[in-house]
Amino acid sequence: MSEASAVVLAGASKRTALRLLRRRSFSAGYLPQVIDLAVREVVRSQFDEPDEREAALVHQRLARYAANGRPGSAQLARAMLDVKHALNLVRHEHYRASAVPEGGLDTTVSAEQLLELVAEAGRDRVLAAQGGALVVLAEDEEASTVYRPVSAAQAKALRQAARSAKEEAIRLYEGAVEVLRPHVRLADWSRDDGYGVAVDVIRDEVSVQWWSAALPEFLALWEQGGVRQLCAALLSDRFTVSEGDGSPHAPALRI
Repeated sequence: MSEASAVVLAGASKRTALRLLRRRSFSAGYLPQVIDLAVREVVRSQFDEPDEREAALVHQRLARYAANGRPGSAQLARAMLDVKHALNLVRHEHYRASAVPEGGLDTTVSAEQLLELVAEAGRDRVLAAQGGALVVLAEDEEASTVYRPVSAAQAKALRQAARSAKEEAIRLYEGAVEVLRPHVRLADWSRDDGYGVAVDVIRDEVSVQWWSAALPEFLALWEQGGVRQLCAALLSDRFTVSEGDGSPHAPALRI
């Protein structure tokens, strides 16, 4: 029996399942056309979205396609099972996303966003955890993100905290540029031979580091030339400055 023939989706979720399947990426480039053809066979107007009954008919056609060993059938079957897996796991309206290892503030995602993410990641990279939480492994499996269910009020508070942190990071960025611009060459991203000090917002921090598009020899200006020390001294008058990784010779400064 093909994997797809074992896919049984709850009636109320067939439209959602079809929407997730149509958003999936496939290495077999013709599979999106296969799915669209199945939709057009059921829904005559290209301007209409399938209703629940029509989505169920589309699902039946796709299951038959996957079960008959046609081109891309195994990949389609896996995608359909990945979608089913996502629908079985995502049961709450709001989730708190926490990076592991820890990095930056926690964020929130809606059920719709998490469904799409989990369906795309696939069964092999998504694990069910205690209390309705989900763990999504990175492709290299060296990091992961934990999604824990939260209430609407908690999700709102997390969004407000993230917004405040972003606004503060933007304020720090603008302040750092204002302090540095009169004294150092800032990076010009538009030039192929550009180089200079780059100020970037990374999560809730501001990073100050050297950037060189095509002239790596100019890196010496940052370390041996004293540009990093100058930037640190200028910024320290107004901000709390730390080295990027705790080393006195770290390539970046953090505000």
